[in-house]
Amino acid sequence: MTAPPGGGSLRQETKNKDEEHSLKELKDITDIPIKILKEVEKRGFGAYNTNLSSVRLKEDFSKNPDLRKGTSKRLSAEQWSKARIYAFLYKSIFQGMKIKKQDTDLYDKVKHLFL
Repeated sequence: MTAPPGGGSLRQETKNKDEEHSLKELKDITDIPIKILKEVEKRGFGAYNTNLSSVRLKEDFSKNPDLRKGTSKRLSAEQWSKARIYAFLYKSIFQGMKIKKQDTDLYDKVKHLFL
């Protein structure tokens, strides 16, 4: 497991695991450029708008392709894009993108930070 380039660990750098962080804070913690984080965020919004059936339900975060559930029972576009950013960060730092198939082109631009 590799520590973030900013020093320490993500857990040490974050104030509260339930607290949301700005893109600037995430950049400061990980040294990943804001431009890359914004692109991941943009792709998260795009995925939300083009593939609603993959968006998790609020109540238990389960995946339910039944579109009759509507958007009120699903995570918001903002939550979905933020989750994509956190997944990108986690998998970039700790797993080397071995599992995640999305955003591998962006990971290729930042992987030198974690080797």
